[in-house]
Amino acid sequence: MTVLCAGAWIGRGDINALLGKASALEADIVLMDADKVCGADHLRSAVFHARRAFERGTNSANTLGMEVILYASGERQISKAKDKMGLHEGTERVALVILEPQDADLDRILREMSLERDDELLKCDLAKGEAFGIGQGELATVGEAMLPDLVLERVAFVEVLKR
Repeated sequence: MTVLCAGAWIGRGDINALLGKASALEADIVLMDADKVCGADHLRSAVFHARRAFERGTNSANTLGMEVILYASGERQISKAKDKMGLHEGTERVALVILEPQDADLDRILREMSLERDDELLKCDLAKGEAFGIGQGELATVGEAMLPDLVLERVAFVEVLKR
């Protein structure tokens, strides 16, 4: 399964206008706060788990996009997931995931949304891990090098939390 994703800078303007541009496109797009995303694998894992939840009928959200945000957040409650991963006034960096069509032209979509692509924004670092909710105790136990794996573990654990 190929998951198209990118990091991008948001130009000055209203978040609602950006969300409106996304919904006007002929693509199913998920936008999240890139400051909480710990790598492209984080996004791919969230998409994998969300699609599987829909296939199994264990989804919590009504839409695949919201289910992706739920898994990406590592939370079991949709409201907490939106607070954690959603775009807010003042958001400058965005993670974009294209759910459908899977062969979409990612760069064209970024241009149409007036976003400046910068995949470096998706890289995992200690500040993102802390913002995501990974504690110092966890990092001290396994080491900072394992931070991306701790995030992926939280994504996968959402399935258990939902039961």
